[in-house]
Amino acid sequence: MTTRIVFAALLVWATACGVPVNVETDAIARNPAQKTWTWLKRPPVARGEAEFGAVDERLRPAMERELASRRLRKVDNKRPDFLVTYYAALEKPIDAQAISYAAGMPTAEKAVTQYDRGVLVIDVLDAKTGKLVWRGAGRRVFDPKQTPEDRNLKIDAAVASIVDAFAPL
Repeated sequence: MTTRIVFAALLVWATACGVPVNVETDAIARNPAQKTWTWLKRPPVARGEAEFGAVDERLRPAMERELASRRLRKVDNKRPDFLVTYYAALEKPIDAQAISYAAGMPTAEKAVTQYDRGVLVIDVLDAKTGKLVWRGAGRRVFDPKQTPEDRNLKIDAAVASIVDAFAPL
């Protein structure tokens, strides 16, 4: 119950703070029966590596907490249903083709070609095929003028909003 109250508060805060979320998905590939996940083994990509360590330190626990609150279980010693990774456009835009070359793009009406500075992109890949089945992007997450506290709050709000689009409560 407490988790839902905290999530609801974060969701209200995210809406108030303006963390718009865009989603690209392959409706056929997204299987709601998939309940286990792990991080993709290659490291996430961040444009603006000077701040990457602080972002990674905050984002991973936020992602794990949000997925766990939706009864999605992180596994390390067995094969998961899906893999998760992220990309952070901290200082420079991210070319969508550069991050999708291996996994492909999910079917979408309007595919994004570039993610502007400040965007957080979270990808979900099918663990068996390695194909991208879902991508959520939160805009206006990172700002060079943010304090570390503001950045942490924005990351929490963005992750909550993006994960809610992937696996609503």
